[in-house]
Amino acid sequence: MLTLKFIAAGLAGSEDEFSPEKVRAFLSGLPSGDPKRSARLLIARLVALNGATMPGRARLRVLDMFRDHVDWLLPQLEIRVAKVTPPIAAPLREAAYAIEKLLKELAAGYSRAVFEMPRAWLPVGLRQKLQVPLTRAMDFHARRLALSQRLYARSPGGVWSELHRLFQLARECGLASQEIESPRTSPLRVYRDALLLAFAEPTKLMHGDFSRVQGYLAAHGELAQIVAGRKFAEPLCVFAIDPRRDKPGVAYAKRADAGFENGTLVLLTHRLVERLDSQLRRLRDGIPPGSLGLPEEARMPAYRELMQRLAVHWRGERRPRSARIRFHPRVELWVGLREIWRSLRAEAPVETPQADITARELPVRSSDWIIVNESSRGFALKFMSGALPPISVGEIVGLRPKDRGTPFVCLVRWVQSNGPEHFEIGLQQLAPTVLPAVYRAGERAAVAAEPVLFLPQMPAQKRASAIVAPPDRVDRDRPFSLRHGGARLSLRASRVIERTQSVELIEVEAPGLPAAA
Repeated sequence: MLTLKFIAAGLAGSEDEFSPEKVRAFLSGLPSGDPKRSARLLIARLVALNGATMPGRARLRVLDMFRDHVDWLLPQLEIRVAKVTPPIAAPLREAAYAIEKLLKELAAGYSRAVFEMPRAWLPVGLRQKLQVPLTRAMDFHARRLALSQRLYARSPGGVWSELHRLFQLARECGLASQEIESPRTSPLRVYRDALLLAFAEPTKLMHGDFSRVQGYLAAHGELAQIVAGRKFAEPLCVFAIDPRRDKPGVAYAKRADAGFENGTLVLLTHRLVERLDSQLRRLRDGIPPGSLGLPEEARMPAYRELMQRLAVHWRGERRPRSARIRFHPRVELWVGLREIWRSLRAEAPVETPQADITARELPVRSSDWIIVNESSRGFALKFMSGALPPISVGEIVGLRPKDRGTPFVCLVRWVQSNGPEHFEIGLQQLAPTVLPAVYRAGERAAVAAEPVLFLPQMPAQKRASAIVAPPDRVDRDRPFSLRHGGARLSLRASRVIERTQSVELIEVEAPGLPAAA
């Protein structure tokens, strides 16, 4: 969870302390060249403001002054964490904490103004006074969620409860669909997009995909609907939202007993998933992305794979879950294709091209983890100690039990990191047998040999042979040689099974038998 602890002076405040003149003087005195220090000073004043007793109109006037300055400051902090991958270094964590705290205090301030507004006003045509502060409170809460999701952290405590509560009030007052100008959005849109982002399972998104999902929702999110709860004969594309819980909700197909009583709402994603499926079909038929309401990068396989995953998540299909194991064995973990290759190679040294000798002689870097969950397809691991390099969804890792048993090679499918002391990953095993090998595009190729991992054919599992290689190194339908031990294979890449930012998993065919080295 992203948390930030500041000791704010003067929690007790007054209307005079937060007069427009004093607030204006405070804001003009902030160090514009030091965003972190400005953030700390702003947070302290916002904490004091939220603890002060003052009339609602005066509170809103001051909050708007702070909000204008925070909107100017946040981009300077957000650019520092825009491309980070966990684990996040200390200076970047400080920037992330500052962003979260600014969003939190502004959300709390607007929420307090909304819920302190006299309800006696509502029946006499003054409901519109709720519209701006209510929408802004929801927007700041949703931005807190987006920050934690983008950084693979748990959602801040209480934020979903506040969103449910605010949206329920917006519906009661007939304000849910009405837009405000700054930001140009509505309670319905903020709430719906926050739910869809949560149900997209952000811990499973590859680095950079979160902003792509946000872009997709900006163009097509209105296809999802929020309606009153009722029973559904077909459970897919139905998500039950229980406003009593501090959670987004649950897919009806995963929990048929979710219930639709006590004010439960339902998010329906049928039309959104149909749009995704239709766009994917038309992209395969060669229709330009722009005519489908998609960015130009939709031409790339990685974007289409993201769309396919979103369709699965927004259907809410039930998937089997593995039982937790009581005994948590320790394992060693290597991150990245090169580290895995060197580790496997070190166990059975063989002839290595000169270009790879230096890399092989370097010490293999590993870290210690415990297995918290294991299934037939993979593992869930928790970090314990050692050197921890950046780990993203889609990265390839190798692990081996401490008893020096059989090594496993897996792809990272989800990441959760709430701080430097907490890091968990979910892994999918690629194959029971993985061999370190050397790839060369041709016998006379000018480029150096490339370390790859070879997954031999496994007829019992009905899987073809495959290799794991760096992205865009192996040409499709072009023969190449692969050397492992004392044998050389002549192979041809038939198709890319999966592509991530780190590696490609490529199905290969062997037109000939292994030849002597």
